Amino acid sequence: MTLFDAAYALNELAAGRSPDRARVAAGARALDRVRVEAVPADRDLLTAANELHLVASGAAIDLGKRGPARAAALAEAARRISGS
Repeated sequence: MTLFDAAYALNELAAGRSPDRARVAAGARALDRVRVEAVPADRDLLTAANELHLVASGAAIDLGKRGPARAAALAEAARRISGS
């Protein structure tokens, strides 16, 4: 359960692929842990966690035109928080 799982899942979504659901769930949990500890709450982390929870629950995400870039930006936010 690491932020690397979150970044992986968001990168896969950005590329239009279906990420491994176990890693999506792990990434969502990692983001939950970080966002609870972050004061004030980071909007990107909140959004990323919510998106990954939807994907982990089996929801189909239609990223639309701007979605892939947004997913890539959220992946970058997860990597930035992880320090790598």
